[in-house]
Amino acid sequence: MSICTGCCTTLDHIVTYVFKQLLLKGKKVRRRMQQVNEIFLRTLETHLGVFRQILQTVLNIIIFEECRNQWSMSRPLLGLILLNEEYFNQLRDIILQSQPIDKQSAMAQWFEMLMEGVERNLASRNRERFTQNLSSFKKELTEKGSAISMNSVNNEVMITT
Repeated sequence: MSICTGCCTTLDHIVTYVFKQLLLKGKKVRRRMQQVNEIFLRTLETHLGVFRQILQTVLNIIIFEECRNQWSMSRPLLGLILLNEEYFNQLRDIILQSQPIDKQSAMAQWFEMLMEGVERNLASRNRERFTQNLSSFKKELTEKGSAISMNSVNNEVMITT
């Protein structure tokens, strides 16, 4: 197992745990577990930028770099997108706006294709769908890679909130 694969696996476990905790919020759980969940979620809310920064980094690697661990990176990416949908949409919009006007519609289609048929859950079937979509997304980026403008975003999209 490579370092990247190990990091992605660890990140996926963390993101999946957070996602599940958010689903439990408000549901009946044992009192002790509820207290732990509340403390955990409060801590997470205080450090919301961490997951956003990780989402941004993973997305940048997939879009702008040679990504040899695409399957491994798809696992935490789906959870990060679901946890930060609004931020993901902001990143997408900035990436689209940074492209030449004649390339923006193609890029927008690729982003639509990325999330096509993907539901708001981390079930195995949904993860597989997202991984397939990500593979198609990366293929389009690679085949039509000259369409991607990296100068305007300096290989990194930065959004401050």
